[in-house]
Amino acid sequence: MPTASSRHAASHILALDGLRGLAIIAVILCHVNHRFGGPFSQGVVDRPVAMVFAGGWVGVDLFFVLSGFLITGILYEAKGCAGYFRNFYARRVLRIMPLYYGFLAVVVAAQLWGWHEYVWFSRDGLLSLVTYTYNLRVALGGDMIAGMHHFWSLAIEEHFYLLWPLVVVALSRRFLMHACLALGAISFLSRVAVVASGAWPLTAFFFTPCRLDGLLAGSWVALAYKDQADWERLRRWATPTLWMAGGVLLAIGLGQGHFLPDADPTRMPDAAVDGRFVITIGVAALAVCFAALIVLTLHAAEGSRLRRFSENMGLRAIGKYSYAMYVFHVLILFLTVRLFAVPASLPSFVVKSVMAVWIVAASFVAAWISYHLYEKHFLRLKRHFEFHPPVHADLLVPVPSHPLSNA
Repeated sequence: MPTASSRHAASHILALDGLRGLAIIAVILCHVNHRFGGPFSQGVVDRPVAMVFAGGWVGVDLFFVLSGFLITGILYEAKGCAGYFRNFYARRVLRIMPLYYGFLAVVVAAQLWGWHEYVWFSRDGLLSLVTYTYNLRVALGGDMIAGMHHFWSLAIEEHFYLLWPLVVVALSRRFLMHACLALGAISFLSRVAVVASGAWPLTAFFFTPCRLDGLLAGSWVALAYKDQADWERLRRWATPTLWMAGGVLLAIGLGQGHFLPDADPTRMPDAAVDGRFVITIGVAALAVCFAALIVLTLHAAEGSRLRRFSENMGLRAIGKYSYAMYVFHVLILFLTVRLFAVPASLPSFVVKSVMAVWIVAASFVAAWISYHLYEKHFLRLKRHFEFHPPVHADLLVPVPSHPLSNA
């Protein structure tokens, strides 16, 4: 009898790798943009390029929606399997922690050797990284660690992975879908409440309970994917939903002159308004938009433009190594800035474009090396934690019509 994990491997969804590739490229564009002139560069070409690059932070929200979709699909398929919790947590640990803690160990060693000009953090800062509470540290204290700040999103995903299996195993599919909608609404209202309270607006951006709607939107789609009737209804509404959510995002961006959650007129003179609408309505619209995009991508016909784009070999290759690229790219960018001087005569959009290509390429190479020399040795251990259905599992767990595997 095939295991749940082997069913996963047999049905790997190539298009989702492409979306992950798109997400990491967007994130890299954003970070390059901030390192070279920021989002409000002046000039006929420089300014629009800067604003487009600056919007790349939404790649993190695309990662959230993809993670919710993939993890919930796996958990739902594994219900009733022996070792449900043990196997899920063990497989997540083997996928995420060896690279993460290995990277931190190298950075700490470099700091102990005196390379403070590249990366430096306090003992408290290191503790927050080690315990996956860095996002909470930032949300509650605003203390950001240069070169490590991008790990806030990994902390939120780890919190989700820790608790969501408990919810999935306890509820039926229909109640899980209701829970996704209810908890997503609570997450949105929590952001609104934080922003309305007069607290630092970015608290709502980094605090875990305020950032669950993307993960839950992906989870809701994964659960609808398990039922033919629900999936048909969702598929019919996906296109208008994408256009409506996209319209909201465009209205916010054009209305404010930016789409930045961290816009602060006191620090950014060119920002006429702050990022409160982005943090509240914008983040919610992104969750809906990316959920609809996943639906359309999964339903796209063979040979369609969306299918060809999402299954592009280059994007899929980048998506395969996107996790390691996410871990490495900020440090590679930081070292590039410190070690190489950029000619001042070059236009900003040229510098940003060249640097973006370089960071994507260098991060990909570093991720490829990391995977083949280090990570895959841990990933091989996943074979000891397969999901084995119990006897007569077909009577207990409906065989999914759309198994998932990309996580």
